[in-house]
Amino acid sequence: MRLVSLCLPTAATLLLSLYLPPAAAQQMSKEDQAIYDQMVRNAGIDPKLVKQAQQQNDNAQRWTSGKGGLVHYHIVGTYKGTPNVLGGSNWIGLADVTDRVEFDLDWKLDESKLVGSPSIHNFKSAVGAVRSPEPKCSAPTISGPYEHYELTGIKQGLSGQLDLLSTTSHPPGKAIQNCTGSPVAVPASVVKDTLDFVVLSPVLFDTAASSKGQVRVSADHKSLITSKAGWTWTYTPSVRK
Repeated sequence: MRLVSLCLPTAATLLLSLYLPPAAAQQMSKEDQAIYDQMVRNAGIDPKLVKQAQQQNDNAQRWTSGKGGLVHYHIVGTYKGTPNVLGGSNWIGLADVTDRVEFDLDWKLDESKLVGSPSIHNFKSAVGAVRSPEPKCSAPTISGPYEHYELTGIKQGLSGQLDLLSTTSHPPGKAIQNCTGSPVAVPASVVKDTLDFVVLSPVLFDTAASSKGQVRVSADHKSLITSKAGWTWTYTPSVRK
C-alpha cells in the first residue's frame, strides 16, 4: 500500500483518517504511516486520538462478532455494610451484614438491550450481632433471619439500563424503649425496591485499565469492577458462541 500526500479538503481527510480499514493501517510502512499521520494533523486532529478511536472500534466489532451480536455477562454483586435490620422506620437495630448475588444474562451490545431470560442465584445474608446506634443503650434483638438483598427479577429499563427488582426481609424483633426501658415488639416486614442498573460495556476494558475512574479492571483482565453504596459489582463478559 502506498499513500500519497494530497491537499484533500478537511472533511475528506477527516473521513479518511476515521475510516481507514484496520488491515490497511497494519500494512503501512513507516513512511506511509508518517504521511498518513501528517494528513490527520492537517485536518486538525491528533493522530493518537485517531488510533485510539480505531482501536475502540475494532474492540467493539470484536465484542459484537458472536451469535446474534450478543455478549454474555456473568455478574456478581457483593455487599458489606451496617444496615438497620429492624423493620419500620421508628426503631433502629444495626448489624454488620454481608450478602452476595450472582446472575447471568445475554446483552445485545449495539442496542443496549436484554435478550432472553436471565438466571439468578441468591445467597443468604450473614448477620453479625445486633446493636443500638447508641453504645450506652441496651441492644435490640431479632428472632429470625434478616435477608438484606433478594433479587427477584431483572427486566429492561429506560435509557439502555436494567431494572433489578429486589426485596429486603426484616424478621420480627424487639427494640428497647427509651434506651434502657421495656422491650417493644417490632413486626416483620418486607421492603420492595428497584435499582437502575448499568450494564458496563466491555469496550471499557481499554479506558478503565489506564484511568483512575469509578470502573477498574480485575487483576486477570477478564472483568470490570465498580463499587457504590456498600456494593461491589464484578462484570465478566464473553462473546456469545
